[in-house]
Amino acid sequence: MPSLPTSPPPTVTHPGPPPLFSCSRRAESGGQVRLVLAGELDLASRAHFKQALSDALSDGARVLLDLRALTLIDCASLSVVFDAALDAHRGGVVLILLEPRGQVRRVLDLVGAPAGVAMLESSDLEPVAG
Repeated sequence: MPSLPTSPPPTVTHPGPPPLFSCSRRAESGGQVRLVLAGELDLASRAHFKQALSDALSDGARVLLDLRALTLIDCASLSVVFDAALDAHRGGVVLILLEPRGQVRRVLDLVGAPAGVAMLESSDLEPVAG
């Protein structure tokens, strides 16, 4: 019996898992910088978050941490927020935690927001002149 030509098996690519954490930056009017956090902010993503927050504090007069899509924050990452609050105060930058929800809100309610940092809803936000 003649052999049939064989072709290599098809290559199947599977996308990797979605990132567990994302941080995007938006410059807004009046020198305001918005960092939109999504997913799980834990030890694996801490360094990326720390750098993004440090850059935002260096570039903005007011920094909004938009937490609406953040589902988890661990203690190590929370310490980054507290350290950033001190840096913001020293640099005359306003730091605002915007709409923490779920586990993130429970953790912040338990430990309290860092000194000098407001937790606001979008409806409470005053527009920045500029």
